[in-house]
Amino acid sequence: MLDEKSAVVPPILPDTPVVLILMGASNLSRGCFALSRFMKVCLYPRKVQVLIATGPGRAYHAFGGLLSVKYPPIESSELFEKAQEQAESGAQIIALVTDIGNDIMYGVPTGELITTLERVFERLQSLHSKIFYTPLPVASEEGIHPLTFYILRTLLFPYSRVPYDTAMAGIIEVNRFLRESACRYGTMIPATEQFLGMDKIHYGWLRGHLAWSHVGKAMLESLGIDVARDITLPGMLQSYWEEFRQVVGVDIMGFKKKKPEHF
Repeated sequence: MLDEKSAVVPPILPDTPVVLILMGASNLSRGCFALSRFMKVCLYPRKVQVLIATGPGRAYHAFGGLLSVKYPPIESSELFEKAQEQAESGAQIIALVTDIGNDIMYGVPTGELITTLERVFERLQSLHSKIFYTPLPVASEEGIHPLTFYILRTLLFPYSRVPYDTAMAGIIEVNRFLRESACRYGTMIPATEQFLGMDKIHYGWLRGHLAWSHVGKAMLESLGIDVARDITLPGMLQSYWEEFRQVVGVDIMGFKKKKPEHF
């Protein structure tokens, strides 16, 4: 399940508190509730605190978002300061870096994006984090049909003018960096292609629970924790509902204040 270059890290002691950092965009936004609950159950009796920097259209280097919402770059999130406080108090940091690629569609040069990712990884390393990350879908790297690309660009990134060739070259370069970074920065979790939906970008609505079970179990396996359970489809449906409440009710409409674990 794990990348062949990735080494199993020492297990976390049962009495060690854990801070789970989740960073990503739309895929993670849909699944963070289900993944958070899954990790808490599997890491018990350890006390787990979750810190989340995610949202549809979110990016690591650029401002990005959905409709009227513009999320700040993940790199500049106050999440890191909060995690540092917890690390200094003795907590073990576990970080997931995923949904990497929106910056490309916002016109961020690939070199700048890679430099930003290096800073994110190095900042997590400074907290002695156990880092996990997923590459961009191989289907995108191999090149989706240009017509499909422009349809998705219009729907998902209506203000983007990034041409097809530039985007494809950026995906290839970023994935090359991520593969070469295996073990240097953390553990790469590959093989999520089978869970993608028709757009070859997002996990299918009825496959999301399988995708996040795969990711969560890969992380726990590397941490030396045996897992005999999975995220269920009903659990994933609840996660979709929680995302709707967060994005619409909090981020867009402002009916409620953002929860302290969201950044």
